[in-house]
Amino acid sequence: MPVADLDRPPWIEYLGPAECWKLLSLHPVGRVGVIVDSVPEIYPVNHVVDRQSVVFRTDAGNKLRGLALTPAVCFEADGINLDDCTGWSVLVKGRAVEVTAPEERSQVAALPLRSWASDAKPHWVRIVAREITGRRIHRHGG
Repeated sequence: MPVADLDRPPWIEYLGPAECWKLLSLHPVGRVGVIVDSVPEIYPVNHVVDRQSVVFRTDAGNKLRGLALTPAVCFEADGINLDDCTGWSVLVKGRAVEVTAPEERSQVAALPLRSWASDAKPHWVRIVAREITGRRIHRHGG
């Protein structure tokens, strides 16, 4: 991108729910915000979109314990272009529920979730969305 374009003011496009879900479905890494011992913590997770919810796997530990005690969560994913200072961000607010019913566990196990760290994480979590918002920062055109 020419240097002159970086001098142009950016503009923000607010994204509708369909575009937000599409972006989330195309990017396998996001971050889940969880309250652990009354303090917010943010964890990166591999995820998959399933029927307007976000599904991920986790091990036992602080994240899962925090989700069980305070299921209200936020989930965020984004994409950035460092060369032209543009990008997008999607935020999901909702409730996290551990998937324990055998039929639903079979359904989520069939989803195309690819874990970068380990496939051995035994706990499946679904974030049931209450709200989804997104925005994209542009530098030129529009």
